[in-house]
Amino acid sequence: MPSAKSTIDLPDSSSPTLRLVQATDAEVIECSKLGSTIWKGPLNLEAYLRREVHLRNTALARDGGITYWVLVDTELPQVTQGPRRILSSCETIRKRELVARSGGEVKEVVGHGIGSVFCDPIYRGKGYAQRMMVELAQILDTWQQEEGDHADFSVLWSDIGKDFYAKRGWNVYLSSHMNLTPIATPGDEDKQTHASMLLPGDIEELCSTDEAWLRAATSKASFLGSGICVAVSPDAATMQWHHAREEFLAQELRGRHPLHKGALSKSSDGRRTWCIWTRTFNQEILHILRLVVEGENPSSRRPDNTISGEDRDQADHAMESAIAVVLKAAQREASAWGMTSVEFWNPSPLTVRAARLIGNSTELVNREDESLTSLRWHGQNPSESTEIEWISNEKYAWC
Repeated sequence: MPSAKSTIDLPDSSSPTLRLVQATDAEVIECSKLGSTIWKGPLNLEAYLRREVHLRNTALARDGGITYWVLVDTELPQVTQGPRRILSSCETIRKRELVARSGGEVKEVVGHGIGSVFCDPIYRGKGYAQRMMVELAQILDTWQQEEGDHADFSVLWSDIGKDFYAKRGWNVYLSSHMNLTPIATPGDEDKQTHASMLLPGDIEELCSTDEAWLRAATSKASFLGSGICVAVSPDAATMQWHHAREEFLAQELRGRHPLHKGALSKSSDGRRTWCIWTRTFNQEILHILRLVVEGENPSSRRPDNTISGEDRDQADHAMESAIAVVLKAAQREASAWGMTSVEFWNPSPLTVRAARLIGNSTELVNREDESLTSLRWHGQNPSESTEIEWISNEKYAWC
């Protein structure tokens, strides 16, 4: 009998005997080992496998929050112990999502983010990953939905360019980011504008406030537009999943625990501005997961909002200054941890202007090949897919 990795008599990718199924416990471990060649970064294999277990125990992932999928040939004999021959694999993470149509009514729905798409090099070039994504799209139409309900959308982040996933229905959205250079401890001139650092206990309340703002922003955007507006909820469980990643790596690689989770600035009228961040140790980047300005007009987050300086009112200038304060705090935190850059995905014009208050070297990059934010519309009316606006398409949604 051929071994599990034998390429003898491999089925055609169109074979009716291929099926995308949930992985067994043994196959979850095998998928992690296979994927480690790409994703373990500076960790060794043993530490990487422990990290995967660590993430599975977070609030976002446990109790069915994460599902592991493998494409297998059902015609092969069932393996009593160990994994089956895994032709391709991926995982999905359940996400709380918001959908608003032109009337402005917002509906909270269950959706999914897709990650860790992998095909063993010995099986590549045979169409197995394509077959997996086609089957996954069909499964996600109803996966983890209430009986009779249908999914609205799923998201993923492509590291292999624009074409592969777009051909399977995951359309590429704006994928830009802003880079800021880390700076050292502030001088005397910064003492009056120094932000408060966020601790783990601060996250839940801020996320709850943010969710209410995002719901209102999604409603308003759909009311003013003619299409559908969607968003991934920036809930505490999502932020804590990101923080679980950084905490594990920080302890393994630096022997330190990252206490600060973001920064908050409060204006004279009591309005708050905050950002939540995470550190990535394979690239040495401090990523801003989410930026929130209380009282901000939702339309200011749109990339086409290019209001000139003379037309901006005093409130806009105040918000720019408040954003600059928390961005400076991120720069200092990045410096303290030896990060090479601060990165913020899809910044609004308001945020770009704020960043330029603290440095003319602010760089805006349009990504073409990696971390391309992509969305597939699973809704009942496929023709609506070209009219969907993704609100607050920021790093926090990534998985």
